Amino acid sequence: MERTLLLHRHAPGTLVKLDRLLHKRTGGMIGALSHQIRGAAIDAVLTGTEEITQDSLEAVPLDVAAQSPRLLADARDKW
Repeated sequence: MERTLLLHRHAPGTLVKLDRLLHKRTGGMIGALSHQIRGAAIDAVLTGTEEITQDSLEAVPLDVAAQSPRLLADARDKW
């Protein structure tokens, strides 16, 4: 997926290094992962940064289904 981005400043391997963040944010859902990466890539082009970073990934809102497992886990951790 990362090889298809074609962003001028994006360092190859960045997404692999952020694998735990990506899995936690998306709940392991491939559709949510694709949405998050695509959203960050679009933002990178529109802002001219031409790279995906942890901050740009975290700025992409995810759908309720992807967030639900994480929200439940967070709630369990508080109990």
